[in-house]
Amino acid sequence: MPLYELVEPIDVTSPVSRILDREGITPYHICYEVDDIDEAIHDLKKQKYLLIQTPVPAIALNNRKICFMFHKDVGLIELLERSAVC
Repeated sequence: MPLYELVEPIDVTSPVSRILDREGITPYHICYEVDDIDEAIHDLKKQKYLLIQTPVPAIALNNRKICFMFHKDVGLIELLERSAVC
């Protein structure tokens, strides 16, 4: 089931503010939930995705690991590791 996350800048120095100034109000990236984030990274690197941010716990998502990857033909994607209780 798709979920939508709406973000708003805290102030004019926020990275979100710069993205909105540059891109306008538009979808910025897609997040994919994966069973094993390290395996997903490995598989996407084979498809020429670049790892932009190594996996880190996301406080807002119950400390599930997230990372960002980029592909020149696709753009930015986010990976979210599925919780063990899902």
